[in-house]
Amino acid sequence: MKLNRAMGLAVAAAVLAFAVTGCSSTASSTASSAASSEAASSVAASEAASSEAAAASVVSTESLEVNGKTYDADCYGEFTLSNGDTMKLWKLNGAYDDLSALPMKGMVEEFPIEAEENTVYVADVTANGETTRQYLRADKAGRNGTASVKTFELESAE
Repeated sequence: MKLNRAMGLAVAAAVLAFAVTGCSSTASSTASSAASSEAASSVAASEAASSEAAAASVVSTESLEVNGKTYDADCYGEFTLSNGDTMKLWKLNGAYDDLSALPMKGMVEEFPIEAEENTVYVADVTANGETTRQYLRADKAGRNGTASVKTFELESAE
């Protein structure tokens, strides 16, 4: 059963890499190497659609500067939201302690991956041809065990 689950995650990574636009050129090589694996061919498509696999699918790692500091950022690619807007999403590694004291603005209505507790994300949301950068934070998990994602503003302009 554990082997089937691992194979399902490999297929999910390949499907997600094809389904989202990557942050850099590594998206296609990640997708093709995962898709060519023998394990990928033996798992049902329904298992590939699990949200748990989507949460673990990093397309590339990049450097992003936020509030004057450079962070390693895991890019999850670009997602199409239910309203037709697109969201390009990064997780800022090691940024939570630096940015957790900034005041929250509001809840994020749709977040395409399972948010990790005590994590900062950066999202470029494109709506009607205009792209807006949003800073997002997931603090401690709520009663249902999932972390809610909220927006916040930086103290200084970038």
